[in-house]
Amino acid sequence: MAAGIFLFDIYLSKGEEWPVAGVFFVFLFLCACLAFYLRAWKQRWVFGFLAGSAFFLWGGLRVWQERTFVTYQWGENPKVYRGIVQTVPEKRGKTFRAEVYVTDEYVGNGKLKQVGRTILLSWMPDSLQKSLSCGDNLCFYARVTRPFSEKKLTGFDYADYLLRKGISGTALAYAGHWHRLNKKSSLGLLQQARLCQQKVVEIYRNWPLDEEVRSVVSALTIGDKSELTAELKEVYSAAGASHVLALSGLHIGILSGLLCVFLYPLTYLRHGRRLLSVCVILLLWGFAYVSGLSASVVRAVVMCSLYVLGSFFSEERFAGIHSLVLSAFLMLAYNPFYLFDVSFQLSFAAVSSILAFYPLCVRLLTVKNRLLRYLWTLLCVSFSAQLGTFPFVLVYFGSFPTYFLLANLVVSPLAVCIFSLALAALFFSSVPLLGSGLVQLLNTVTSGLNQCMWSVQQMYGSQITSIYLSAFQAFLLIGALVCVYRCWRAGAGRKAYDWYRLLLVCQFFVLACWVRQLQPTPACLSFFRSEVYTSQGQDVSTHTSDSGLMQIGNIRVGLLDDDRWSTCRASWRLPLDYAYICRGFKGNLTRLNELFEIHQVILDASLSSGYRERLIKECQLLKISYTDLSVCGSYSVVL
Repeated sequence: MAAGIFLFDIYLSKGEEWPVAGVFFVFLFLCACLAFYLRAWKQRWVFGFLAGSAFFLWGGLRVWQERTFVTYQWGENPKVYRGIVQTVPEKRGKTFRAEVYVTDEYVGNGKLKQVGRTILLSWMPDSLQKSLSCGDNLCFYARVTRPFSEKKLTGFDYADYLLRKGISGTALAYAGHWHRLNKKSSLGLLQQARLCQQKVVEIYRNWPLDEEVRSVVSALTIGDKSELTAELKEVYSAAGASHVLALSGLHIGILSGLLCVFLYPLTYLRHGRRLLSVCVILLLWGFAYVSGLSASVVRAVVMCSLYVLGSFFSEERFAGIHSLVLSAFLMLAYNPFYLFDVSFQLSFAAVSSILAFYPLCVRLLTVKNRLLRYLWTLLCVSFSAQLGTFPFVLVYFGSFPTYFLLANLVVSPLAVCIFSLALAALFFSSVPLLGSGLVQLLNTVTSGLNQCMWSVQQMYGSQITSIYLSAFQAFLLIGALVCVYRCWRAGAGRKAYDWYRLLLVCQFFVLACWVRQLQPTPACLSFFRSEVYTSQGQDVSTHTSDSGLMQIGNIRVGLLDDDRWSTCRASWRLPLDYAYICRGFKGNLTRLNELFEIHQVILDASLSSGYRERLIKECQLLKISYTDLSVCGSYSVVL
């Protein structure tokens, strides 16, 4: 099913004939499977092949279906829409942003056209309107567009990223172009969970915590990362402890361990162990609700729930892999786009690697001392998880923390302390002395964690950067890790030699691809999102200047985003290869042409449609070539 999702999404996502043909083949294969299965046991391989083909096609149909539900042909001009705010609005500079479910589009003469798509709406504050909140109905006038792909410039396809998040487009509503309706929609389960998460965040804000401490506590306990600064994220990433800031399996494991300790007296009852497991699962789902039902938390709780259920019906050593595979299958059946989510890939890679490599690592050394055995176990778990996520980290981030083992020796016990202190402070907040004392202790422990991560990040060679792998190289590296596991498990037996040969072949291909990637690539000059970039391979840099005038190589560029040139005079015109006009520029090209000898004008997508049309007409009158980024997204030239 995962192979069908991947291949259909990459190669066959636009084929309208595939759903009908796919349904036919799925039906045909299922019938053939049943026929061959009932006919002869010797032909069971045919049953397996046909059943696998049926799931392959099912995965392809599911991803095509999800793309159909998300995509929508938005008009080129601004229109009036009506929608419902789906998420808690967050402030982004001078604007607010939230996901809005667009219900209808006004087509004129009092008629409405049903839309039924989710967009990412940004709006400017309006003093005449009340602020929007989750569940509000609103009417807005804006131009909804699908973001342009940035893959050629930055290697990241933002448009496809939003589509896989279920977002059909983006829009910006200016002040006076949106109106909050009096009617308020009933909140769904997800909206109620997000509001509950914000209430906990408000409680944290009322506590006397430092800003960095509060941001870490909010991220570590309920998954709210809105207050984390870029500098703090970089410190944790360089130390190899960024996973502690993303609410996931680690935190669910900590919470389940704490709940098992507190509810241990239930084991003295009849069927007490099963009763304990059920209570822990119910409380974990309650925690997932309080933390906003984020995808990573739901994934971890589903995996934990299936692990408990699997332990009821199978041996303990098989429950882990069964629950892992079943949770992945159920999540992909629900939403096939989970397969492309980075956190989904990292989570399942880490858990799979722990299940595979941890038993092998922990047997390398026999430790009798309890404290040393705990440290050795912690190191084995950290090493196993890092080994499985290593290919994915290099593909997506291009860096690797070298002191991750040292950092995790500190992170894991302090994360348990912070989690326990936060829960205790919330529970005993009404008790004057005890509540304030717990909050102060929480502030001290979290500050200590931040200081430790900063110290690790400051160590020499704490992070290896600019090591990017392609998807094919990562696939080969995963194959090499599988070979390492099989060789390690087989030992020095005869079967190990075949795996050694395969390992050498994989390593040869990885090395060949890496050497090929080292070949020099031409540098490009790009204009995108009111910025001027130069890129060469994976290295991207931004160019700025106080005057807006820059010379990059032999190319003269002018970034025009203010009104400084409207009052200037010149005795001779300055040659300018590219005049990049962005939002904030005031004036006209006729006046600008008196100052500069412009070869080409680039109009940014941030310009209003009316002003852009006026500038295009001026370019045509002055016979200056132009490029409209609202049509092509970005513009690049080879240096």
